[in-house]
Amino acid sequence: MKKSIYLLLLAAVSFTGKSIAQTTLPCNTYNMRGTYLQDHPEIAAYEKQLDKDISAYISHNSAPGSISRKTSSTHADTDWYDIPVVVHVIHDNGPELLSDNKIYNLIAEMNRFYSLQNDTTPVIAAFKPYVGKAKFRFHLATKDPAGNPTKGITHRLSYLTYGGDDQAKFDQWNPANYVNIWFENVVGQKITNGVIVAYATQPPTAAAAPYRDGIISNYSFIADGTNSGASGGSIDHEMGHIMNLDHTFGKTNDPGTNKSGACTDDDGVDDTPPTDGNLGGCRPNDTICSKNYFKLYLNIAGGDSLVNYPDTANEQNIMNYADCKYMFTKGQVERMRGALNSDVGHRDSLWTEYNLALTGANVPTPDLAPINDYTARNSKEMCFFTCPSNGPSAPASSLRFINQSWNDTVQAVTWTFSNSASFATSTATVAPTSVVNVSSTVLNSFEEPGWVNMTIAATGNNSGTTTTTYPRAAFVADKVGTPADGYFMDFNNADTAKWPMFNYYNNEFKWTYANVGMYDNSSIEYVGFDSRNFSPTGISYGDYDDFFSMPMDLTSFGTTGACNLNYFFSSASRTNNAYDVNDRLEIYYSTDRSTTWHQLDTIVKSRLINKGGISTAYTPTGITDWAPMTVNVPAAARTAYTVFRFRYKPSVSLGAKGVIDIRAGSFTTSNNFYMDRIHFSKWPAEVSNTHLGNIDVAVVPNPTSGDAYVVIKDAANTTAKVIVSDITGKQVYTVSEQISGNQANIQIPHTAIEVKGIYMVQTITGNQSRTQKLVVY
Repeated sequence: MKKSIYLLLLAAVSFTGKSIAQTTLPCNTYNMRGTYLQDHPEIAAYEKQLDKDISAYISHNSAPGSISRKTSSTHADTDWYDIPVVVHVIHDNGPELLSDNKIYNLIAEMNRFYSLQNDTTPVIAAFKPYVGKAKFRFHLATKDPAGNPTKGITHRLSYLTYGGDDQAKFDQWNPANYVNIWFENVVGQKITNGVIVAYATQPPTAAAAPYRDGIISNYSFIADGTNSGASGGSIDHEMGHIMNLDHTFGKTNDPGTNKSGACTDDDGVDDTPPTDGNLGGCRPNDTICSKNYFKLYLNIAGGDSLVNYPDTANEQNIMNYADCKYMFTKGQVERMRGALNSDVGHRDSLWTEYNLALTGANVPTPDLAPINDYTARNSKEMCFFTCPSNGPSAPASSLRFINQSWNDTVQAVTWTFSNSASFATSTATVAPTSVVNVSSTVLNSFEEPGWVNMTIAATGNNSGTTTTTYPRAAFVADKVGTPADGYFMDFNNADTAKWPMFNYYNNEFKWTYANVGMYDNSSIEYVGFDSRNFSPTGISYGDYDDFFSMPMDLTSFGTTGACNLNYFFSSASRTNNAYDVNDRLEIYYSTDRSTTWHQLDTIVKSRLINKGGISTAYTPTGITDWAPMTVNVPAAARTAYTVFRFRYKPSVSLGAKGVIDIRAGSFTTSNNFYMDRIHFSKWPAEVSNTHLGNIDVAVVPNPTSGDAYVVIKDAANTTAKVIVSDITGKQVYTVSEQISGNQANIQIPHTAIEVKGIYMVQTITGNQSRTQKLVVY
C-alpha cells in the first residue's frame, strides 16, 4: 500500500473492468473483456466466483489464518501441471504461414518460463525472494478431437488472417480439453494507426462464452525460442491471462491509468506492488506507486500480521508491458494454480489424467504423412485462371504453382498436370526441412482449354508419400476470342461453363449459379448474406471472389464509336444507410492473355445496391427487381482477345472512428447480389441490341411500364413491320412503316401491352427477321 493501509481480509475480492482506448496495444484482453461483457453480463458473476475459489485454494491445507502460501509458497518437484495445447495458423500464404519449427520453439520457451528454467540473473535483488516457479508443462496435442493423430498444429487458408480476431476461431478445438492458440497476420479490424499484439480470454469469459476461449496473436510476435532470459513473445504473457492473471497495473490495457499518481488499479496479487505500468523500455527501480508498500493481514492467529513487500514495482514481471520480462511472482503462481483448480472456465479439466490421455499430451509427437496443399499465383496475386497461347505472337500466360504441403518434413514433391501443360510432370527435390512452405514450385502454361487436373505427390521424411488429385486446380480459357457484338450471357447455355468462378477461401461467401433471373430462372449470384448467429458480425470483411468471362473479340466496335459492357443486376444491403454500404464490385480486363489486369470500373453504393436495405437474405422475385448497368469499354480494351474479371468484395460498415472496427460498432452490411444478361453493345444496358444485317434494331425502354419503341437505324427506304405477341403466341399489336432517313422510331403503345409480363417483338425488314423480348412491369 502507499501510506494509507488497505485492510485485506482473507476473503474473495471482486473486480470491475474498464476499457481505455490506446493507439498501440501490446495486449487487448480487457478491451475485449468489455465487448464480451456486453453480450454476456454473467461474466461478472463468474469473476466473483473464481476469486472465491482462488482464495479458498490459497488457504487450503494451511493453518487457520496462515499467510505462508502468500509469502513463501513452494511446491514439490512432483507437483506439476501438464497442459495440452493446439496451435492454429490462420494464413493467406504470406509470412504468417509459420513453420512448425517456430511453433516448437514457442512451446519450448513457454515451458522455460513456466518452469523457471530461464535465466533470472537480471532480476533485481528486491524481487529475487519472490520469483515464482509455476511448474506448468505445455504439450502440443498428439490426438485431435476425433481421436486422430496430430502434431497439435493446424493450417487454415483464410482472409480472416487480416484482423479476423474472434471470427478466425472457426476451427477451435474443445477448450475444455485444449488451450487453443491462433496466429494471424494482423490482430484488430483496421484500427486507425493501431497495433494490437494479442489478446486472451480469462476463465470467467471462457465460462460464459467458451467458443471465444483461447489466445490470438499477431504472427510476428511469436517467440523465436532462442532467448533464455527475458520473455520475447506474446504468448507467455497471454497464457498468464488464460490462467486468470491480470496486468500488474490492473484490469486495464492502458499502463497509463496510474500516471496521475492515484495508483488505484491492482491485480489482486500481494507480491506485485502497485505500479502505473510501463509501455516499453525498462524501469526496474520504479517507485511511483509502490513507495512504502506493505500488506497488513487481519484475523491472523495470534494477532495481526504485516508483510513488508518491496517498495519497488515489479517491472520485470511477465504480466507487465516492459521490455525486461523475466518472472512471475509466488503470489501469481498461487493465483494461476487456483484457477487450474476451479471449474470456472473449465481450466480444471485440462490437466486431468483422463484429458491427458484423451489429447495424447504426454506421448511423443507422431511421425505423420504430409498433408498436401498448394496455391497458384500469377505475377502479383493468388490466381487459378490462365489463357493458352495462340501462336508465337500470342504466347501463353503462366501460373506459378507453389507446394505448401505440411504435417511432416517434406523431401520431394512430384507434380502432374493435364491440359497439355508445358511441364506435364515435374519433380522437385527439396532440402529436408520442417518449414511449411518448402521451396518447390512449378511455373506452368497450358494449351488445352478447360479445368486442369493436377496431382501432388509429397514424400515425407519417414512416413512415405501422400498423393492428392485436384480436378479443378486451375482453368484455361479458350484460345480464340468470341465475337462480342450482340453476344449475351444469360447463364443458361453451354457457354456458361466457359465463365469460371473461384471461391478462393472455400467458404460460404462466393459466386454461384442462381435459380432466378431477369427473363428466366438463371443468373449468377454473389452470396453475401451471413445467416449464422455469431456476434459480432462482419465475418465477410476481407474476402473476395472472382468470376471470369470467356475471351471476347471486341474489334468490331472499332476504336472511335461506343462499346459498352452491359448487365442487369438485383441486389440489397442489410442497412438502409448508403454511407454504411462498403461492398464493391470491381471489373477488370486483360488484353495480354491474363498476364496483366487493368481496372475498368468499381461499382459501389447506389450503383451496386438497387433494392435498399433488407434484413433477410435477398432474392429477386420479379422483373421490376432488376436494374440496368452500363460500363464503357475503352479503345485499349477492344482487342481480338479481351478477358474480363468480375471481383466482388463484401465488407462491413464503418465504426465510430470512421474505420472498419467491429469493436467500435461496425457490422456486416452485405446481402446477396445478382447479375444477369451480360452483353456487349453500342447501346446502353436499357437497350437490348440486335442486328438485322446492316440494320441496328433496339426495343426501348426495356423493361417498360408504358409505351415502347422499336428503334431502327441505317435502314433508309426500307419498310419495317413490327409484330408484338404475348407469351402464349397471340398477336396483340401489328404495325408497318416506311423508313426514310437514318433512323425510325416505331411506337408500341402502352394500350397494346397493358398486361404485365414478357412479350415477343418481331421486326421484319425485307427478307430479314429478328425477335426480341420486351418486359412490361
